[in-house]
Amino acid sequence: MKIRTKIVSFLIIVVIVAGYIYLGNRGLKAEGVPAYSATNISLSGTQVKTADFTIETHPDLPDMEAMMENDSLVFLMNKQTAEFGIFDKRTEKVWSSNPLDRDYDSVASGANLGKLASQMSLVYLTSNGHTKEFDSYNDSVQYEQVEVKQEADRVTATYLFGSPIKGLDEVVPTKISKARLEEMVMAKLDQDGKDEVDSRFSLDETTNVYERREIPKAAVQTLIDLFKQAGYTEADLTLDNQENKVDGGGSGDAKFTVALQYALDGDQLIASVDTSTIQETPPYRIQSIALLENFGAGNESDEGYMLVPDGSGSLINLNNGRNTINAQPIIVSLYGEDGALDKRLKYSDYYPARLPVFGIMKNEEALFGIIEEGDALATITADVSGRVNAYNTISSRFTILPSDNVRLANDETTIKMPDNSYRGKLQVRYSFLYGDQANYSGMATAYRNYLTHRYGLKKISAEGDEPFYLELTGGIPKSKNFLGFDYHSLVPLSPFDKARELISQLNDKQIRNIQLIYKGWFNDGLNHSLPTRVKLDSALGSKKEWQQLAEQLKGTNGQLYPDVAFLHAYGGNINPSKDAVQLLSRKIRDVYQFDAPTYWKDYSKFSHYILSPSVLGTVVSDFLDGYKKYNPGAISLRDLGDEVDSDFRHNREVTREDAKHIITEQLKELKAQSPSVMVNGGNEYVLPYANHVLNVPLNSNQFILSNESVPFYQMVLHGYVEYAGKAFNLQDDQDVRKNVLKSLETGSNVYYSLVLSNEDMIKNSYGYDAMFSNGYEAWLQEAIAAYGEVNQVLKQVRGQTIVSHLKVAEGVYKTTFENGKSIIVNYGSQMADVDGTTVEAENYKVVG
Repeated sequence: MKIRTKIVSFLIIVVIVAGYIYLGNRGLKAEGVPAYSATNISLSGTQVKTADFTIETHPDLPDMEAMMENDSLVFLMNKQTAEFGIFDKRTEKVWSSNPLDRDYDSVASGANLGKLASQMSLVYLTSNGHTKEFDSYNDSVQYEQVEVKQEADRVTATYLFGSPIKGLDEVVPTKISKARLEEMVMAKLDQDGKDEVDSRFSLDETTNVYERREIPKAAVQTLIDLFKQAGYTEADLTLDNQENKVDGGGSGDAKFTVALQYALDGDQLIASVDTSTIQETPPYRIQSIALLENFGAGNESDEGYMLVPDGSGSLINLNNGRNTINAQPIIVSLYGEDGALDKRLKYSDYYPARLPVFGIMKNEEALFGIIEEGDALATITADVSGRVNAYNTISSRFTILPSDNVRLANDETTIKMPDNSYRGKLQVRYSFLYGDQANYSGMATAYRNYLTHRYGLKKISAEGDEPFYLELTGGIPKSKNFLGFDYHSLVPLSPFDKARELISQLNDKQIRNIQLIYKGWFNDGLNHSLPTRVKLDSALGSKKEWQQLAEQLKGTNGQLYPDVAFLHAYGGNINPSKDAVQLLSRKIRDVYQFDAPTYWKDYSKFSHYILSPSVLGTVVSDFLDGYKKYNPGAISLRDLGDEVDSDFRHNREVTREDAKHIITEQLKELKAQSPSVMVNGGNEYVLPYANHVLNVPLNSNQFILSNESVPFYQMVLHGYVEYAGKAFNLQDDQDVRKNVLKSLETGSNVYYSLVLSNEDMIKNSYGYDAMFSNGYEAWLQEAIAAYGEVNQVLKQVRGQTIVSHLKVAEGVYKTTFENGKSIIVNYGSQMADVDGTTVEAENYKVVG
């Protein structure tokens, strides 16, 4: 009741103040005087005014003053605590950087309660690689070490992290001679003091030097006080450090200076950290930075959910009670794992997070975040109430200094990190959604609008059939024996002439819009050599037949997409010591397959090297020179849209963020030569260049903390980029009915991966056994039927955005498109009634 009364009182005051501001502005403007003595600054095309008035103190927002304002928002901040509030003029709603009712938290205490008042937290590494954490309240604000600076178009809160009280290393020596310890300290203490000091040092009798032991945290201040009592000074410490050659002596405890900057852009808030301005205290180094972990937090009485970009997208219901040890907080790395960090065990395959977004909806209001810069370094973290505090939170964290366990001799390990941290911006854009837009459908709309504005995405044509994605594998190497000598020969699984025959068969079945991905067409088959040269594999057919295949496809509105891997270097002409990614251990990153029963890496099954991003430009340039004579105006990129990797090579380090920018630059070059681009995976940074995306996630990873998978990825792309999930015949569940229904629910197209030769040609081929069941004869009729059914429905909503997706009952979903048509899908075993429309079990209906 107290909380409700306080919030109601607060909202009344906000309305009164807003009315006062509005009336005041009208009066001033009527006299031809500016409303505020403000400077108008253009930020991304938006006029931002620096406000010079203050909103009167309120118990929930003590001492906050309005520091920025534009036509939509007012930014308020408490200069002593750096807490801020956003007053939305459109709705008179208030968003707070920190929970307003945190004093009533029944779960958090001590440092966890203090952390609810923080706007930033850091994880830093000690000299031995161990991690410790700071947060802006417990380690800065409470020591009055935050400075707020107001500029024309932005507000900056600069935090000094670290206690101002002198720490152990600033008072007590690491090493000190026996004579000096007795003279400078022991002689000036009583017996109890002498015993305490003696217990904290061990004597090396060969050198007569005392070395400080590991001091328990509870005993640190006692030892510091005893040295101060003895009159031991900073000059004494310097002398002892020099005498005993202690490096870094007197440098003190960890201290960092980090600036968090805010700006308004229309109806959105931008929060950023420029890591190039961070100040560190050696040997301590910041590993990761989390921004606004409590912004928009939902309390125990709020209703709603959090959106996580886990695979296709997942929802975590607020206060879902899954805060037990078996349901850990969700931590999702954007764009999958960094290939430059070694991995020895693999328990399962996870869907990567492809989109740098997150959100929380509560009580018909929603906060939606888009990571604009530093996204390749980011993770999304979400947790429900009841674990460490009474709040449901979701936010972003950025790893600016990766680390890895490096194995030494005798199974000993050490923690290694690169020489340099990431030096650039970390930036998150926050939108505020209300009413019928305050849900994951509204978030998808907001993000789609953002992408179209930022990248200029264009809608696809609403005319014609949906694409049918057909993947063929051309050639694979196979071991053969001649007169007792083993050798490898290329086996043509899908020669060009047979591919043309298959296209004709499909055309006869009224399948016209065939997008053919052709793998294994050059440089010795599927796992081709580094594409610095391009040589058509003659075992598949001639250059003329290749061109005839491309022309045949174009004649029926199709396209040939020659497939190429740039990041995966399978061998051949690569020089791994120069061109491959290097681990923190300084070893070359060679990727092996994993053994499913044991989860361990199988060193007998080499897969590929990872090409260093630093040489990607040269490889792409060389490839394009050789590709000219085979280029049908299109290209399939096997890995450029699927992964992004660091390189820890000494003197040539590349961060993941650097690698992302290198990849996008090469995508520009590739698209200039091949206007139609197909990618796998579809990380956000490739979307401006992609016409087609395959292997998009159609489900989330269904972590224990999550409640529901949603097709958020598809809701963002539909109408702008063509896409399909995993090939129907390669799905874990090959039930064609379920795959058809999933395609209809998510607006995904039909995709099959086939080979045109018999199974005997694949037998005893190293590493290609998984293709044994891809024979086209087993799948052709199913593929034709599946495409016919899906195309008949989806071509009615071709080029239309998804405006709404809703779970209407258990196993029943309704997807609505901008032209008013809806597809209702029933996965269940019983008939469902949806607003008077009957949908049979394992079936669908198109309405509207």
